Amino acid sequence: MKLSLAHFCLIAFLVLEAINSATIYYLHQSSLPHSKQVQSADQSGAQRILAPAISGLAANMRATVARIAQSPQTINSLKSGSERERLAQVGNIHTLFPDARIQRTLPNGKAGGNAFTQPLSVVYADMPQGSGSNPALAIAEPVMDMENPAILGFVVISKGSAELRSMFESLQLQDAYAELQQANSNGPYNVLMQRGDARLKTSAFQELTDLQGTAWRLVVWRAPAKPVTSPVQTHLAAWALSSLFLALGMAGLYLALRKAVKNDIDSLLLFFSDIRHSRLRKAYTFQLKDFEQNFELMYRLGKLMLGKNKQVNESASIDHLSQVNNRRSFDIKQKELFKTLAEGWTHSLLIIDIDNFKQVNDTFGHDAGDALIVQFGKALKEQLRSSDFIARLGGDEFCVIFPNTPLKKAEELAGRLRQNLPEELELTRGVMHQLRWSGGLSEYKKNDETENMALSRADSALLEAKRAGRDQTRMAA
Repeated sequence: MKLSLAHFCLIAFLVLEAINSATIYYLHQSSLPHSKQVQSADQSGAQRILAPAISGLAANMRATVARIAQSPQTINSLKSGSERERLAQVGNIHTLFPDARIQRTLPNGKAGGNAFTQPLSVVYADMPQGSGSNPALAIAEPVMDMENPAILGFVVISKGSAELRSMFESLQLQDAYAELQQANSNGPYNVLMQRGDARLKTSAFQELTDLQGTAWRLVVWRAPAKPVTSPVQTHLAAWALSSLFLALGMAGLYLALRKAVKNDIDSLLLFFSDIRHSRLRKAYTFQLKDFEQNFELMYRLGKLMLGKNKQVNESASIDHLSQVNNRRSFDIKQKELFKTLAEGWTHSLLIIDIDNFKQVNDTFGHDAGDALIVQFGKALKEQLRSSDFIARLGGDEFCVIFPNTPLKKAEELAGRLRQNLPEELELTRGVMHQLRWSGGLSEYKKNDETENMALSRADSALLEAKRAGRDQTRMAA
């Protein structure tokens, strides 16, 4: 039994359907004992993501503040008491840390005087802590005079609400409500930011995370856990839906493959048809790469075969001695041009006979006569237009067809040819022949019954040229 494309697609569908059914069955069995894990799957998202992010930000700020506070340039700028030096160091620090500033310790928090140990609470009181929906995170580090142990001042870095809000809003919450709270010495915690469904907020929260290095904490309330089950109906629906998609997908694949195969077979048939008519297109369209790769070899072989055929045809249409068109090609060309006369085209004909050709054969032999035919054919091809058709009718008789050329213009071309052809031709070594030829001109006419009537008139004009002394061209009446 031979398999068709439809059989292959059906087998593939059955295999995929078996895999799909086995997968749905495995998921059904594996989901039964794990419903509790599903309920608590996302309860630690805030603790795992946001809390470490804010704590890490505070730690980085603290490390940066410590480096600036321990810098000799910072210590010297505060120790000197010069406001100019302090401002210069502030400018240097701002270049690398735009959020940093240096605060000098003053007695009792007032301007002027020498450096004193100032309570950290006074420094924090002057720092931008933010409030409401615009919280700010500020870190301070004392600058110590190690020679005379004392606090010279403080280095402060603060982060505004934009970065904190971006971090807070990136928190993904599902059936939950979260608040960022700040400690308040005068009362309960202040709510700085909130996200999620506020209706879930109750007196008892499920998650509480103190953010190290800050006065903040993160509180999350979640909706009551819902039992998650995997009923048989759900898995049956999933199996039916996936089976439907598989069936539709396989049907679409079958139609697409069938169309592609038909297109490629049509291209192959077109290729063989072109070969039969001795022609080849530049490209043949294929949709399947497998067909295209195998076709490349066929195309090269076809091109080679047509090249051989062209050589054979050309050799059959070329005169072997003069290497111009032979009588057979001349007759074909005449028929082609004769059909165009009814459309208003005009063509002319020049028949040429080499003067004293028989004398060359009798005097120097047939090899010299053949050389004269070869040299004369070569000279004609060099002097005539590329559009002119040159043929050897036999012996020393040549013919030139001037396509799309009236008789008057053909007469000019014949005169130009007589002027430009060489006066002598070398037949063999040391044997030179003075080239003389006679010609008869004629024009193809609409009322001619056959294409050879123009040739007959040209032949009659050629006889007149010979009777008049040769080496001239006569026009047919």
